[in-house]
Amino acid sequence: MPLPLELVALAAVLCAVLLGWLSPADALAGFSNPATLTVVAMFVVSAAVVRTGALVAVEAFLERHGGRSLPRQLMLLGLVVAPLSAVVSNTAVVAVFIPVVERWCQRLGISPARMLMPLSFMTVMAGVVTLLGTSTNLVASGLSEQLGYGRFGLLQFTPMALLTYGSGLLLLVLLAPLLLPGGPSPDRPEQLASGYAIDAYLSELEVTAGSPLLGQRIEDTLLQHTFDVRILALIREGERFSLPLGDRVLREGDLLLVKGRQEQLLALHESNGLALVAALDDGPRRDLQAEAVVEVLIPAGSRLIGQSLRETRFSQRFNSNVLAIRRGEEILRDRLGQVSLRLGDALLLQSPRASVPGLQVSRDLLLLDGGRLEDDRSDRRSWSLGLMVVLLLLTLWRSDLLVVWALLAALGMVVGRALTPQELYASVRWDVVVLLAALLPLAQLVNRSGVDQWLVERLVSHVDQFPPYGVLMALYLATSLVTELVSNQAAVTLMLPLGLSLTSSLGVHPLAVMAVTVFAASNSFLTPIGYQTNTMVYAVGGYRFRDFLRLGLPLTLLQALLTPALALLPALQMP
Repeated sequence: MPLPLELVALAAVLCAVLLGWLSPADALAGFSNPATLTVVAMFVVSAAVVRTGALVAVEAFLERHGGRSLPRQLMLLGLVVAPLSAVVSNTAVVAVFIPVVERWCQRLGISPARMLMPLSFMTVMAGVVTLLGTSTNLVASGLSEQLGYGRFGLLQFTPMALLTYGSGLLLLVLLAPLLLPGGPSPDRPEQLASGYAIDAYLSELEVTAGSPLLGQRIEDTLLQHTFDVRILALIREGERFSLPLGDRVLREGDLLLVKGRQEQLLALHESNGLALVAALDDGPRRDLQAEAVVEVLIPAGSRLIGQSLRETRFSQRFNSNVLAIRRGEEILRDRLGQVSLRLGDALLLQSPRASVPGLQVSRDLLLLDGGRLEDDRSDRRSWSLGLMVVLLLLTLWRSDLLVVWALLAALGMVVGRALTPQELYASVRWDVVVLLAALLPLAQLVNRSGVDQWLVERLVSHVDQFPPYGVLMALYLATSLVTELVSNQAAVTLMLPLGLSLTSSLGVHPLAVMAVTVFAASNSFLTPIGYQTNTMVYAVGGYRFRDFLRLGLPLTLLQALLTPALALLPALQMP
C-alpha cells in the first residue's frame, strides 16, 4: 500500500534535515506557521457550525422556492451554497447537503445524480470567495507572506471569485441537465435501504430448551461463518444488547436478531434448535425503525482504506453493522467482512442511536446528514453562528491577526458547548495539517536553493513569445493538472513560487499570478479523486469517472479562459 502524501512530504523534510539542507527549527516551523494553525482552527469552527444544525435550516427554504424545474433548482442551490462555502469547510457543506438534495430530488421525482455533482462543483468554486473558505487560500496567504508579498485580506479575491462563480454556475445550470445521468429517484424514508438494493431478511430466532447452542459464547458457535448470516443484536428479558456480542453466553429464551437470505435463515433455524419468532419479508424496514440507519463514506486519509471490515473489527470499533457497501454503480451485500475498503466507498450502517455521534467525530468515516443527530445541540446554534460572524468582522478589521481570531473562535465553540473537547480533536483532519506543515518548509527550501530561479531562466525565453494572458492560462492549466494528480495544498505550494518568479518577465502584478494559482489549485472538476467533495458525491450519486469529465472538462476550460482575463484587470486586484 503506497504511503499517504502527507507522510511522503514529512519524509522529504526529514531527509532535508539529515542532508543539512534544513535546520531542525526550519523543518518544524510549518507546525507553528500561522497558516497551519488557522487551518486547524477553521476545521473546528466549521464542525461546530454543522454540529449545531446551522446549515440544515436552509432545507425548508429550498423546498419553498425550488419549484419543479431542474435548472431553477440548480440555480437556487447555487445561490444558497455560495455564502456557506465561502466561510465553512466545503466538506462540511457537502456532507450536510447530500441528504438534503436526495430528499428534495425524491419529492420531485428526479435522480439525485442530476444535482450532486453540481453541488460539489459549486462548493469548490465558492471556496475562494473569502480567505476562510478553503485551506488552499490560507496556505497561499502564508506562502505569500513567506515570500515577501504580505498576507491576503479576507476579501482579497472576492470580486474575481464572484464573477468566476457566477459564470460557472450558469454553465452548470445549462449543461448538468443534459450531460449527467438521469433515472428515477429512490423512495424515502426507506430509500437508504432500497438505494442499496438490500434484499436480505431480518428475523428473530429464539434459543429453545433443547438447542445445542445453550451455554456457548456467540463467537464460539461459528453461526455467522457456517450459515452466512449476521447476528445484529441479542434480546434477553426485554433488554437489547448490541455489538460486540462475541463474549455473550447464550441462554434459554434469548432472542437473536439475525440478517441473512431466506434459505440460510431456514437452515439455521432447523439445525440449531432455534425457534423462528419473527421474519420480515419486506427487508429491513422493522429494523430501520428500531435503530438508526445511516450512511457514511470512506474519506481521504482514512485508516480503513485497504483493509477489510473483519481486519478492522469494524462492528466492535464503531458499534455498527454494515448492511451494504456502494462502490460507484456496484452494490456489495454478500461476504462483507472480506471486502477491502476503498476511498469513496459508501457504507450503509445500522447503529444504536446513541452511537451515531461517535460516527460523526471519527476521522476514518464521514457521516452524511451529520446535522440530524439524536444529541441535538440546536440550542447552541445562535452561539456558533454568532462566533462565526464575530470571526469574520474581526478578520475584516485586522486580517494580520487571523490566526488569533480563528483560535479564539475554536476555543469559544468548546466553551459555549457547541462541541465537546473530544469532538474538537476529532474534527481536525490531521492528514491535511501534517501535509501543510511539511510542504511549507519544503517550499522555503526550494526558494532558498534557487531551483525556481533556474526553472524561470529556462522558461523566460519561451515566455517572451506569448502574451501575459497566454502564460497565465498555461499556469492555470498546469496548476489544475497538479491538483488532480496530488492535492490542492500541494499544487499551490509548488506552483505559487514558480508563478511569482515569472512576474517580472511578464510585467504583471503579483496579485494576478496569485489569483490564477489559487483559483486553479482550488478548482478540481475532472476526477472524483481530485477533491474530497468530488469523492463524496461520486459514491452517493453512482457516477462513473467519465461523468466527471463530461461536466468537469467544459467547466475547467471556462475557468481557464476566464480567470486569467479577470486577473489582469486592475480593478479586480483588491489591495
